[in-house]
Amino acid sequence: MKDIKIQNFRCYAEKSMSFRRGINLLIGDNSVGKTSLLRACNLVINSFFSGFSDENTIWKSADDEDFREIRAEQTIESEDKPIRIVFHLDDDDLPALKIEGGQTIPTCWRNEESGEYCDLMIEKKSKKNARNLVSGLKCLKDYATMLQSKAVIVENGLARQINALPVYAYYTTEDIHSIRKFDKEKKNFKKYPQKPSFGYFESFDSKGLLDCWIKRILVLREAKRGDEEIENVRNAIKSALGAEGCGIINDIEIRPNDGEVVFLLADGREVKTDFLSDGYRRLVSIVIDIAIRCALLNKTIYGNEAYKETHGTVIIDEIDEHLHPALQVRVLKALNNTFKNVQFIVSTHSPLVISSVESCPDNVVYKLEYDRENDTYVHHELNTYGMDASTIINAYMGQSIRAEEIAEKIKEIRGLIDKGQFHDATAKLDSLKEKTKTDDPEFTQLETMITFLEE
Repeated sequence: MKDIKIQNFRCYAEKSMSFRRGINLLIGDNSVGKTSLLRACNLVINSFFSGFSDENTIWKSADDEDFREIRAEQTIESEDKPIRIVFHLDDDDLPALKIEGGQTIPTCWRNEESGEYCDLMIEKKSKKNARNLVSGLKCLKDYATMLQSKAVIVENGLARQINALPVYAYYTTEDIHSIRKFDKEKKNFKKYPQKPSFGYFESFDSKGLLDCWIKRILVLREAKRGDEEIENVRNAIKSALGAEGCGIINDIEIRPNDGEVVFLLADGREVKTDFLSDGYRRLVSIVIDIAIRCALLNKTIYGNEAYKETHGTVIIDEIDEHLHPALQVRVLKALNNTFKNVQFIVSTHSPLVISSVESCPDNVVYKLEYDRENDTYVHHELNTYGMDASTIINAYMGQSIRAEEIAEKIKEIRGLIDKGQFHDATAKLDSLKEKTKTDDPEFTQLETMITFLEE
């Protein structure tokens, strides 16, 4: 996804934003539109299924809750104006299609005369009109339909996949504690070989699928089949969560006789899937879900490295949820280095995550804000790579890093020092040190300042 323009969608009357190929990090206070923007992005990537359609895919439309909210003094009402989401796609993720005889079919993402990207549009007229309108998506619909029909060709009586399929997924903060039950589809997780399109199963909302994928891994290992899927999962786990990634999990062991997948932690412990901590479970769930989708979609082209080679877009709400600070620093880089061709659109409240996004043309950090004076939502690009957490909290999150009472006392002591009242400043500093009982570096700095100025 190159960019998006939203009209009459949830909190937004109108909002535009451009995206980069790598990490797109959204930050901001609560209620500034981060989740609404991620929801709109999810509808965009899901519009691929307007053309690529079978029993494993669902094309979702905006629902009643997506219509714009109008805030009155004491109430929030929904306005029934048409929802429009205009977007442009990237040539890298949806390239020209290969066909028999080495020929290619060019894409239509750009206007032939101007060279500009063509508008694609998701539109819903009103709550009463529940139909998905395809008129604004014709170019994408036609491409996806042709990709579905041309992904595999038959040569000399043998089927061969020649066009890679893009991966899409969306993860909310509910994913680790959700348990999904699929009565009719349950057998599909045990089926091998499985259609490549099974990599799109429930991609609009990927929560609660970890146990299903674990069951598939166990079934494949017991049947001694599906080595590519298993190796994609194992390699992705070792890359994203191993020593070069988050540094928490070295490997996995698949024990079909015991009905268990065991995670070999970096500290030497062995932990079953059900006993992973919330933070570890969320990371494992995301990594396995992306990896197994990539394998299902493209293992016949890329083999054990489908997770590295597959293009696509993954959306993650509040990536820092349940994560220890040490993991918050490493998680985005680990995911980006593991799934090298995936575009990530992510939100966070963590200054450590914000500091971890490397400044480069493929990455961007946006701060979202509500402009009360103009009753609109705005965003600003930030350069935060390598900043310490306290600087980010003070400068970009509008908060003190200390308890308000302690911050006020330090401010008072600095005021006394500025006035030359060193005796009073020392007394108040001693009292504060006794109250907090900490070896705070700022207290030492204040002591040094008083001593120097008194001399």
